[in-house]
Amino acid sequence: MKDRLWLVLRLVDLPLWIFPPHEQAVCVLEKRRVIAANPAAIEAGVHKGMDATTAQLLSNCIIYERDTLQEQNYLNQCAEHLYAFTPYIHINRSAFTPDSGLILEISRCLKLFGGLESLCARLLSTLTDLPIAYGLAHTEEAAWLLSYDNYSIAEGDDRALFIHRLNHIPIERLFDWPDAQESLKRMGFLTLGDISHQIERQSISAIKKRLGRDFADFIGRLFGIANNLQQTALFDKPRQIYQPKEFFFDTMQFDYPITHIDQLHAPIEQMLQQLGEYLRKRKLSCQKITWRFFDIHHNSHAINVHCAAPQTTWKLLYDLTHIQLENQQLSFAVDAIELTCQQLQSSQEKNNQLNFSGRRNKNHGGDDLALLEAKLKARLGEQAIFKISYKDSHIPEQAWDKRSAFEPTEQQLPTAYQHAPHPTWLFATPFPAKIQQQQLSWRGQLQLLTGPERIENQWWATPTARDYYMAIREDGLRVWVYEDLLEEKWFVQGVFAG
Repeated sequence: MKDRLWLVLRLVDLPLWIFPPHEQAVCVLEKRRVIAANPAAIEAGVHKGMDATTAQLLSNCIIYERDTLQEQNYLNQCAEHLYAFTPYIHINRSAFTPDSGLILEISRCLKLFGGLESLCARLLSTLTDLPIAYGLAHTEEAAWLLSYDNYSIAEGDDRALFIHRLNHIPIERLFDWPDAQESLKRMGFLTLGDISHQIERQSISAIKKRLGRDFADFIGRLFGIANNLQQTALFDKPRQIYQPKEFFFDTMQFDYPITHIDQLHAPIEQMLQQLGEYLRKRKLSCQKITWRFFDIHHNSHAINVHCAAPQTTWKLLYDLTHIQLENQQLSFAVDAIELTCQQLQSSQEKNNQLNFSGRRNKNHGGDDLALLEAKLKARLGEQAIFKISYKDSHIPEQAWDKRSAFEPTEQQLPTAYQHAPHPTWLFATPFPAKIQQQQLSWRGQLQLLTGPERIENQWWATPTARDYYMAIREDGLRVWVYEDLLEEKWFVQGVFAG
């Protein structure tokens, strides 16, 4: 079995690099300790691990708290760029140090890019903004540790060479295994070679017994071994394929500020056409886009455009954007616009019948519904359109709820309501009925027809006990009434159809 090749690109001082550069001393802190410092701070005597107070006294440095989210975003951007070379990419972030980087499996793409040296040179030249340390080995764990030595890469590099290099690595480099590192030092181990010699004499089970299964498994993965250093592992774990996050972003800067909404139609159409081409090429669809409008003073205004169904073309999105703009009053002249679509999904291929009759396709009604929905929402407000969703409650006025038009709803009628007749129109708040001379009335006299149907609930909170009846009013309207057994009062809950 041919060995895999793993290349590690470790981003040196990423916690520092994501912040703006300064000639003045700069330190990045985590838990009030320095984890990165620029040359000016180092020259003043600051070093990693120093407490924040001492660092400021020595260098009068600018202090930043570590921003792990920004670091992750940059690592994601790097992975997006490297995806052009190999799909086997994952991000590695140390749990005990601020080190992070990308691990790439490159053995399958060597021929495509002209060999090992050519591929590695192209990969390194892709990420030129930040200092990079690299390491090559037959396992990803080994490549990560070797990235601290920065060996040159040559076509003949093989497993035997990698293991030889690993054997010279000091125990202190096992940053992510601090407990095992201390135990190894007490046992007299100085390098990884000492561990490999121990395994040759007593097998890896001795390491497992002394230092635990997790560390023994790590050593096995590090060297790429099964039971001893002469036997390569027969079964490797499946390679994870990197899935780039699909999103669309476009921006347009104007030569002069735009003061009229009508002047935005053409650039908006152009940007949406580019979105449509992006969706077509990648067989994607989107259901929501966000526009942001900026002026020269960096004031901004955002507009969200929703569709009732995922869209693969730009025309409906343009219509919906146009409707939103009709009802928006921008308080500034627009200097630039941005279009963002982050919720992309795979589009479902559809089979459509050829239409030779010239009559309108019935499926077009979905677009009409989405357009109508957007018009109502734009003109009447965000809460103008809603759906009714069933809820699990025995109390009729609590058995349904309003939901946004874009939220999923529960359309299955609760079991309690599937057998007894219930009104078509249910009042959110029951109307009180009157009893005069033993005659029940609500906007006219009522006569009970069927019932009672008893509903009891919430004995642990606010007790409810009701007897429900179908009643007919003197004008023929059938209504749903109940007697509150606790308050001894009557109410009208709803109206039956027909």
